Amino acid sequence: MTFAARGVLVSLAFFAVVYSLVSALVVLTWSGVHRVCWKPSSSSANLLFGLRILPFAFSVCVTVFFTFPSFWLLERRSLDEDTGTFVLGLCSLLILGTGFFRMLWAQTRTNRAVTRWRSSVSSGVASRIAPTTRASDGAPPLILVGIRRPKVMVSDIAVTVLSDDELELAVRHELGHMRSWDNLKKVLISATPFPGMRSLEHAWRQAAELAADDSAVTNRREALALAAALIKLSRASERWAEPALATGLVSGSTSISVRLERLIEWRVAGRRHLMSPWIILALLTMILGIVGNYSAALSISHRLTEFLVP
Repeated sequence: MTFAARGVLVSLAFFAVVYSLVSALVVLTWSGVHRVCWKPSSSSANLLFGLRILPFAFSVCVTVFFTFPSFWLLERRSLDEDTGTFVLGLCSLLILGTGFFRMLWAQTRTNRAVTRWRSSVSSGVASRIAPTTRASDGAPPLILVGIRRPKVMVSDIAVTVLSDDELELAVRHELGHMRSWDNLKKVLISATPFPGMRSLEHAWRQAAELAADDSAVTNRREALALAAALIKLSRASERWAEPALATGLVSGSTSISVRLERLIEWRVAGRRHLMSPWIILALLTMILGIVGNYSAALSISHRLTEFLVP
């Protein structure tokens, strides 16, 4: 039992070091890219989210599949951890605890807002484009809420101001967010805090809005209709704040002017892949290589752990 506890402590300490180093590398890399050549693009949404979540995913995988097993198999049974290991372990718990608190706080605030907005009356116009639900006048015009069973909340102002075609396209925009699981992605971002990530998160939200616009329209007429819906709702929507774990049509995360310019100058969007086949092939090759040399990988991991963790 004591040896297992030591393994958990060392694994937590290693997680804190790797998570901090990889996060800092991501922040520095993004800062350089953002200053030099980045422009809002719908095709970059998945890449930006992957970059944002990379430090946590990489650190967890390395810790679970390499650090703890290598400690269990290769570490001496004597107690030789010093104060630094305990400090790093506490830092790891602080990172995980902060992320868990941020996630719960964001979920609580979002649930309160949704409860305040929800109405028991179904919208006849919206129900034909299900899954939708009616919202009160205090809600944003259209907003995607929920994670496991997301729905589009449509307020009276949207039904009143927009034509049937504009309303349908606006809902299709929100359904694009639903198909991309953008609310779940916001949960994961809330649960993985690190200083300096705000710019990358903002860029991802911008790209996600552009990607949802692209998924909603198939021709120039629809693009112009969605642009008209954005124009009609943008001024009124300034009164509403978007909850952290919900996604609204008129979002403060993306400049309306950028979206309008793209829609007015609409052209057929290229097919968006979740991941390039070459990237998938490279990842599979790397995984097979690691599995085939797992013992050597554990030995390297153990030496790296001794180097990074006091």
